[in-house]
Amino acid sequence: MQNKNTNNYAWVLVGLLWVVALLNYMDRQMLSTMKPAMQIDIAELQSATNFGYLMAIFLWIYGFMSPVSGIIADKFNRKWLIVGSLFVWSAVTFFMGYAETFNQIYWLRAVMGVSEALYIPAGLSLIADFHSPKTRSLAIGIHMTGLYMGQALGGFGATIADKFSWQSTFHWFGIAGIIYSFVLILFLREKSLQIMKWFQIS
Repeated sequence: MQNKNTNNYAWVLVGLLWVVALLNYMDRQMLSTMKPAMQIDIAELQSATNFGYLMAIFLWIYGFMSPVSGIIADKFNRKWLIVGSLFVWSAVTFFMGYAETFNQIYWLRAVMGVSEALYIPAGLSLIADFHSPKTRSLAIGIHMTGLYMGQALGGFGATIADKFSWQSTFHWFGIAGIIYSFVLILFLREKSLQIMKWFQIS
């Protein structure tokens, strides 16, 4: 019975983390799609060089933090790492809606780079632990579709900003992620050592 419940939860886990993956790529993508709307209020964003700095600071920090995040995920509880990561980058997305200067956006993007980098190693590691070799690759493949779906949906940020405002777009997407982080607190769970030993024996 425990094995059956574990197998069922393994796919629930993929569904839970699929949404996190979607939010991960959607939130990072929104800035580039809403650039025209933001340039009206923040003149510094009219400079291609400045906008390049925003893209670069995120990618540099994300790239540097990726192996560091792997080390952290190996040492700490991955559930709380994922929950904390989602909460922080969603809060960053929310506060982007209050940004009034280039420097504010720049440092928010830096924090987003750190917080988003913490997710992927922990998320993939958790999926790998809950799935046996028979389903592990499929589970990870399904999870990866969430990343690309988020990237695609991030492109609609400009459409939403056109109907409302870029500020409210950041606010609502940020709130959605913050709420979902509390959903994860209720339903996401770490792999128990006892179950991990069962997989190793079998």
